[in-house]
Amino acid sequence: MTFNDVLLECCQQKELVDQFNRLTGCKVLSNIYDTRPPIVRMIDESTGYQKILDQKAHEDFTKFLAFVYDCVWIRLPVEIRN
Repeated sequence: MTFNDVLLECCQQKELVDQFNRLTGCKVLSNIYDTRPPIVRMIDESTGYQKILDQKAHEDFTKFLAFVYDCVWIRLPVEIRN
């Protein structure tokens, strides 16, 4: 099992992601389903707000990545990590 396998599995665990978001104030994976109306997305893109949202999403996922590494990957037995 690789770290990528573990990360993908963690991303698919809705409860894990929800609790991570609740505890950290992040919004990991919540932007996958963009429910904004198209006109609002266009306005956000034209005003530069979309770049702020994209940067925040990147920062949040970086935090989730570190969480998975520290709290899941490192704690797996060495036999599984190989």
